[in-house]
Amino acid sequence: MLSQIFILSSKGDRLIHKDFRGETCGTGTDLADTFYRRITSLPGDQAPVFMTHEGRHFVHVRHAGLYFVATTTPDASPFTLREERQPQLRPHL
Repeated sequence: MLSQIFILSSKGDRLIHKDFRGETCGTGTDLADTFYRRITSLPGDQAPVFMTHEGRHFVHVRHAGLYFVATTTPDASPFTLREERQPQLRPHL
């Protein structure tokens, strides 16, 4: 189940943030900051698309210097957020 989405700049500035479930309100954990600290502490340029921190799943894509991030609830699979569809191919008759 989708919990939050946010877009961060390459410097960690929060451009867009939406909390759909309100599960992190009042817990003292800011998932956008947590994500940015974790992603910038990794060696190299290629960070994993799926990450887990304290039971929260992060799914992200970096494009044009921006991080597009979604988080899931601890009981949901992060793979539910990344659905890729193949175009239907029709045979020519």
